[in-house]
Amino acid sequence: MSEAPIDPIVRAAHERVGKVVDNKYLLRSVIGIGGMGIVYEAEHQFLGRLVAVKILHPRYVDRFDEFQRFLREARAVGAIGHRSIVEVFDAGSLDGTTPYLVMERLVGENLDERIRRKGPMSIRRAFRLVHDILRGLDAAHSKRILHLDMKPANVFLAHATGRRSSVKLLDFGIARMDVNGSVPAVDSSNGIVFGTPHYMAPEQVTAGPVDVRTDLYAVGAILFETLTGVPPFRGESRRDVFRNILHEPLPRIVPAQGELPRPLESIVQSLLARRPDDRPSTAHDVMKAITDSGILPSDPA
Repeated sequence: MSEAPIDPIVRAAHERVGKVVDNKYLLRSVIGIGGMGIVYEAEHQFLGRLVAVKILHPRYVDRFDEFQRFLREARAVGAIGHRSIVEVFDAGSLDGTTPYLVMERLVGENLDERIRRKGPMSIRRAFRLVHDILRGLDAAHSKRILHLDMKPANVFLAHATGRRSSVKLLDFGIARMDVNGSVPAVDSSNGIVFGTPHYMAPEQVTAGPVDVRTDLYAVGAILFETLTGVPPFRGESRRDVFRNILHEPLPRIVPAQGELPRPLESIVQSLLARRPDDRPSTAHDVMKAITDSGILPSDPA
């Protein structure tokens, strides 16, 4: 039996291992291959420091909109500068054509992997995690940056020796910067609405104006899934998911571990309100509501 052909992108990604980027970063191994870029573990040749190098997919080098999305991530992360946001140290281009980013090397797993591996979290741990997520979003929103693709796969649980995992928000590639109030959901460069269906707010689905409350809706969907193991609205197709988001009532929140107290249930329901005006106004408001509920210490570590 002949072996299945290797995807050209995968082959090209592994062929780069062992090469040095900009005479500084030795690519040691492939960490992951995503929709827009290939991420390597690399070693700084002069400092000996391990970093992650993200290189734009070869197929996108000649596509201006994807090129801009890739660079937008570096600008957004650099503008925020918060411990809950993955840090970008450096950026450049290979041969003057293919952009790359140099980020902190994180060890751990993303929330999507964690849920698939171990199932839903306890109520206390789920709300502590979301409180940490909101810290990062609050920092982004304070710099007038919307993430617009919050989902479990973009929440990284970084391991730290002797401490609980710390949250790092990833992938600001479709972020909107310099947002004052609301902006159109449609990307003006290509007329496309970006986002991941299960975590998109109704106004994002319908290509309406988006603001900080759009990110908060996605946090509500993440919290729902962290508690129950599944996102609030599902379907056989992207269209089914969108229809359910727009028209179906919010399913009852039944945590896999324990019974959800009414004040906490109200927080989830408010985040997932269909109308933006019925959601909390800021990430800070939600953080305060979580702390006031008594589920966490007044200053979570």
